[in-house]
Amino acid sequence: MDKQTLERLKVDRIHIAPRALERSPLEVQHHYSHIWAPLDELLGQLRIFPSGLARFWLQQPGGHVVLTQLPSGYVVGEQRLKQSMLLHVAYVRLSDWVNDPLEALVPIGHLVDHLLGSAGSEEGPWLSEGGGINPALQKVGASIVELFSLGYSFDAEACRDARTYFARSLALYLRDRRALNITDPVMERLLRTTLFADAFWRWLEKRN
Repeated sequence: MDKQTLERLKVDRIHIAPRALERSPLEVQHHYSHIWAPLDELLGQLRIFPSGLARFWLQQPGGHVVLTQLPSGYVVGEQRLKQSMLLHVAYVRLSDWVNDPLEALVPIGHLVDHLLGSAGSEEGPWLSEGGGINPALQKVGASIVELFSLGYSFDAEACRDARTYFARSLALYLRDRRALNITDPVMERLLRTTLFADAFWRWLEKRN
């Protein structure tokens, strides 16, 4: 992702809950000297996103990430943060970010799944359910449905349902693409050649 788009993402879509660090366990407080440290680490992971995917994210009315002391998870609908209402929020718990970064990134996988599947519609299909806001993404969604039905999951939790399969696969891709390639090479290739490929997003942007 280019620096300008990453900065826009940081300003517009990444937030820190009030007193998130001081309300976290002591081990987390000792791990970070200030609240900006986990933010910088998260941005380092999101930098892997192609600029086209990030621009698509920024164009949607919903899709926010909040660093918090609360449990990690993705919540559809409006959520209050300070004096603002955020639509569709991926909560990333700081203690998860310290102890299990993969789990912390799973909510962001759900966010991407939701936005790509139906632009954040509360009733529309997600990408992992065969959705997609255009034919090219619908094709990606259909491939994810097929992979899940064949049992291509890198761990037991990912076998639970297609949404979990996709979100955990995307999280592992961000953390350790080589590990995903070893455990689920077909999904790694699908992500690498579509959602995480600059050429894929340039082609989509030209068509639009």
